[in-house]
Amino acid sequence: MKVALVRTPVVNLRNSPFGSTPGIPANLPYLAGVLIQEGHSVTIVDSYGLAPRRFTPYHGKFEARGLLPGEMMGSIPLDVEVIGVSVHCTLEHGMALEIVRHAKLAFPGVPVVVGGYHTTFCVEPFLEAGADFVLQGEGEKRLPMLLRSLESDEPFTMDGMFSSTHSHERIPAVCPIEDLPFAFFDPIPLESYWDLRYAHGPVRNRKYIPMFTSRGCPYACAFCQTPKMWGGHWMAKSPGRIVDEMDHYNTKYGVADFHIQDENFSLSRERTRAFAQELLSRGREYTYCFPSGIKVETVGREELELLYRSGCRYLSLSPESASKKVLKLMNKPVDLDTVVQAVKWCHELGIRVNCNFVLGFPGEELSDRRLTYRFIRKLTILGMDEITAFMLTPLPDTGVSGLMPEGLEYEDMNFSPTWRDNYRQITLARLWIYANFAVLKLLFHPFQVLANVRSVLTRKFTMKSDMTVYRFAADLFDRHLRKLVPKEIGKTRWYSGTPGTR
Repeated sequence: MKVALVRTPVVNLRNSPFGSTPGIPANLPYLAGVLIQEGHSVTIVDSYGLAPRRFTPYHGKFEARGLLPGEMMGSIPLDVEVIGVSVHCTLEHGMALEIVRHAKLAFPGVPVVVGGYHTTFCVEPFLEAGADFVLQGEGEKRLPMLLRSLESDEPFTMDGMFSSTHSHERIPAVCPIEDLPFAFFDPIPLESYWDLRYAHGPVRNRKYIPMFTSRGCPYACAFCQTPKMWGGHWMAKSPGRIVDEMDHYNTKYGVADFHIQDENFSLSRERTRAFAQELLSRGREYTYCFPSGIKVETVGREELELLYRSGCRYLSLSPESASKKVLKLMNKPVDLDTVVQAVKWCHELGIRVNCNFVLGFPGEELSDRRLTYRFIRKLTILGMDEITAFMLTPLPDTGVSGLMPEGLEYEDMNFSPTWRDNYRQITLARLWIYANFAVLKLLFHPFQVLANVRSVLTRKFTMKSDMTVYRFAADLFDRHLRKLVPKEIGKTRWYSGTPGTR
């Protein structure tokens, strides 16, 4: 069948410094690889990638980056047989509903399937908007099963599948990923992304590719949707398979820098060491980073040394809080002494390290935040390179979803939940943390600050914060000075070649 996979535009709060940084999508290229292997023809309408410098006001306090729903329809081939809409997060909710409505009007009779991370927690609004099917969980198994059913006109029964006449509650599971084909990035406008010079992870040498080497997480942090998404399971590719995939992207797309987006790459120490040793034994000179973080207790000095020698130059850690009381409320297992040791080792080895903290968790008091302030100051003096201070945003199907008031829009579940009664207090706390970090960094590590300035000027970024400074300036230029007319609209085509396999 001819399947068009559609990515929504990126939606963020207007003028907010706390929004996420968009980058090359990995989920749709992996799904495209599976569909092509199954014999289908695929195109990807990447509405952000087709017009990444286009900013459009959206629902008052938000803005959308990329093609709008009506424009996207012109990029979908007229002979399409199935349209799939990917919805990653709550901010994309309303925009995805509009895409569904436009697709049903522009392509009457063509089934519209909605899937992605967000649909695991939200189904009914998409059916009400006209979607024919809504998939929960991973699409690599469920979407091919649905396509086979549509081709044969046979009835289907499948966990995690919803339609107006059918529903099966999802049984959390992680599909085996060792033998899945590599991601198929051909339909993605890679040059547009590389020209932006920013992404979720630091862009060191312009060209990069995002990867997943594992899925799931066995932990159940109260603020995270992972327990519902993956059901506590973790599935990982073998070290040889990971390096084969890197080699494939290096050969096909000319990239040598990889952003590993796993939720928990390093769960197995043995696998972590074997991965680094595989790169070293093959003599690869790749660089890579872990922008989504690693579990600090799963790496020691030996693992960090191997990671650095094999090309790791950036990673994130997530202590979340320095209050043991708050960590217990979060159901967050973390050894703060291990965090301290890991930051010291990373500083000595030359791995840039970011630490993430979450403020405003229910039950957190000023005394708890003061513990976090002191801990952050200690890490900064020891060499922590950057910090991210989040404000708790309750998400559906998490341990704190009860904080959400009635009538809250999905888009309001974002990095700046202005509706929370302690929003101003936590915002001031975040600013206090960043101010402390900046002063101590300048006092104790002035040469690193100079290196950060050089990184911004050369656009060879070693940290997210350097890249963010550049992004603010670039976005300001794009909003007000650049002609906001996207190029290459409507020139998508079908891809049916063989994706890379082992």
